[in-house]
Order: sequence, then structure tokens, then C-alpha cells
Amino acid sequence: MTAASATLDRREHLAVWLIGAAHMASHFYHLVLPPLFLFAKPALQVSYAQLGFVMTIYFVATAVVQVPVGLLVDRVGARVVLIAGLMIHGAALVAAGLAPSYSMLLVAFFLGGIGNAVFHPADFSILSNNVRESHLGRAFAVHTFCGGIGYASAPVVMGTLAVTLGWQGAMISAGALGVVIGAAVLFAGGSLREDSARDRRAAGTSDADAEAKAGWRLMLTRPMILFFLFYVATSASGTGMTNFAAVALPAVYGMGPDIANALLTAFLVAAIVGALPGGWLADWSQREAQVLVVSFIVMAASLFALGTGWLSFWMIAAMMVVSGFVRGLYNASRDVLVRRAAPPGGIGAAFGFVTLGYTLGQGGTPVIYGWLMDNGYGEGVFIMAAVAALLSIVTVIIPDGRKGREAGRRRP
Repeated sequence: MTAASATLDRREHLAVWLIGAAHMASHFYHLVLPPLFLFAKPALQVSYAQLGFVMTIYFVATAVVQVPVGLLVDRVGARVVLIAGLMIHGAALVAAGLAPSYSMLLVAFFLGGIGNAVFHPADFSILSNNVRESHLGRAFAVHTFCGGIGYASAPVVMGTLAVTLGWQGAMISAGALGVVIGAAVLFAGGSLREDSARDRRAAGTSDADAEAKAGWRLMLTRPMILFFLFYVATSASGTGMTNFAAVALPAVYGMGPDIANALLTAFLVAAIVGALPGGWLADWSQREAQVLVVSFIVMAASLFALGTGWLSFWMIAAMMVVSGFVRGLYNASRDVLVRRAAPPGGIGAAFGFVTLGYTLGQGGTPVIYGWLMDNGYGEGVFIMAAVAALLSIVTVIIPDGRKGREAGRRRP
């Protein structure tokens, strides 16, 4: 690697950090309401089930529009779609804080869910068109890292704002975050390159056949279907740990909830820490498929070990940290493979489609994990998460002719 290729230019830095900020807001918004439950419940005179339904509405809205938004990114451009998503999400939360009622909360989070659908298709399209391929792994890793910061900071920030400003003030402040970042992408991102159908038509380089392959037909190809299933499986595995490890650990090992939550925090922090070296590994190894296979073997082994119920405290802590670190490590390699499988002009559609798989895995499996806990199978939470990790490997190693054999090799 030459000195010149080792250094990102101004446009590349701008793309990485603007998109990182947008992805941080996206993940922050996933957890913006739960820390306010204690404050909003008595103020709105609703039940926890009703507040939980607000989050259901949020993710349903995202799932419904995820693929159309990906197609829209390829048609009109990623930057305008990203700005619209940030503004819609932010404005909806500001409105919910200014006019607090349960019905407004439902409307706000439905609109917020629509805004949430833009991030992965638009983010990866912008990064792919503005960062050289030799550095894409590291760019995608920063994207993942910033999303992790959003997840980790939301409970603390929203809880603190609720105590100091009230839950309405906290909601308005959270909404302002999206508006501010949207304005930054609008005014600072004008130099970013696009590769939309609109731009190609304006330049006289539009290819109707290529655009057709990059649209709905793309989702029927074998690589995209496998990546879709991969995202379902990885999401199913991760959801078990993030949502149920804190209750499964006490059930299996008899520890207190404070210790269990501390171990879950260690898992989440390890995932954030693992993201950045994962980007370097993706760029350096040029064998992303192999990185995924090894990562999920290690993760599955760690989760199976947790599910035995035989580990000492320090072994539990070690398995939580190892599984969390590997969870962060593989993300960049995964994203590079999806990017490589997408045809020219089809990045938004590709990431929109596979992200729908992630959303379905995230929304469809908690009821199964909950059933395991309700019936006294705490060990089953870790076993199911491990099985889902192993199923992820199957979707990676299934060959797809010549393309399958070349999936782990870098294009020249």
C-alpha cells in the first residue's frame, strides 16, 4: 500500500464522518423512547403494553417501506433521501414533544419508522460512491462504530434529559438531533458523488437494461436471497443476546440482575470495540467470506458454552466479551460482500432488501426467546442464538458458481 493510498482525501473523510453521524442518529432513535417509559406512562396515562406497541409501529413502518426506499435511493440519489429521512424523523419527534398525547406518539413513531428506513440504503450508497474500494472496509467499520455509539449513548442521554428537561423536553431535544444532522448533510455534503438513475440520464449514460437488473429483479437473484437470509439469521442471533441475556443469565447462573446487566454492557461495548479492527481486517485480508465463517464459528461456540450453565463467573464474562467482540468484527466484511454483489446503480436496492431481512429477524424472534424464558428454558436463549449464528454460516458458504468462488476475493 502506497502512502497516497493510505490517506483518505477530503471528500472521503467528509463522506465517512457525515454518514457516521447519520448512522449514530439512526441507532440513537431506536432507543429514544424506552428510557422515557417511566416518565411518559403516568403523563399519558397509558400502560407499558401501549408504549411497547409504539415501538412495534415504528419497526413495522420501517419494514413496510424499506425496499421501496432502497429503490428510491438508486433512482433519485442517496443524499436527498438521507436528508429527507433525517428531517422527517427529527421533526416527528419534535412534534411529539410539543403536542404530547398517545395518539401523537403513535403518529410520530410511525413517521419516524419511515424516516428510519433510509439509513442503510442511503448510507452505503454514499460511502460506496465516495470512498475508494481499498478503504471501504474501514469506512463501513466507522459506520458500524458510530451506530454502536448511538445505541450505547441513548439510555444515558435520554434518561438525563428526562430528569433535567422532562420527557417532552427530552423528546424535542432528540428530534433536534436529526434536524441538525440533516442540515449538515444538506449544506456540507454538496461535493459528495452520486450514482442515481437521474444523474445517469442527465449525463446521457443511462442504461435501461442495467437499471432493470438493479431494481426489483436484483432481489430475486441467488446472492441477494442468501444475503437476505444471512441478515435474518444474524439479527435473530443478536436480538437474543441484546434483548434477553440480562434475564437469561440470572435464570441460568443465579446471578443478580445488576451483574447480568453489567455483563450485557460488556457484550455491547466489546461489539463497538470490535467494529474498527473489523474494517481493517476486511481491507487487509481480502477474504471477507472466510472472516464471516470464522467469526460465526467463534460466536456460536461462545454462545453454546454460555448455554451449558457450567461456566464460572469469569468464564461467563470472557464468553460475553468474546462473542460481543466477534459480533462487531464481522460487520465490515459482511457489508463489503453485499456491496460487491450489488450491480452498478443497485446499491440502495441491495442494502434496502437485506436490511429488511435484519428488521424481520429483529422483530420476529423476540416472541420465541420470550417463550423460552416463560417456560423456564433460560439456557435456550443462548442455544437458539448459537444455532442462528451457525445458520448464518450456511448462507455464506453455499457456492454460487464462479461468483460464489470469487466472493472472498477483492476485485482488481
